Amino acid sequence: MIGLVGCEALVETRENTYPSKMIPQEVASEFIHKLSHDVIGVLQNIMGYTTLLNDEFDKSYLEGIGKLTKKLSARMTIAVSDVDNGELNMQA
Repeated sequence: MIGLVGCEALVETRENTYPSKMIPQEVASEFIHKLSHDVIGVLQNIMGYTTLLNDEFDKSYLEGIGKLTKKLSARMTIAVSDVDNGELNMQA
């Protein structure tokens, strides 16, 4: 078990070994707002299709839900990739 002093030394060692790659707050905020806008728009469309399905069944509504969920999945994959690749840091 590591004592408090040992933990502090471990943290200092990690900070020196792995320099911080913090994303500036304004860049992260802009990214999250854009992503949120995209996600909310797609989710509202999906909710609309599900409401229509409850009222009257139509195969085109299911196709619409399928397309929108693929779009949402692709957007989230791109967002995660941008963060992992440091794209947000490049915008700073």
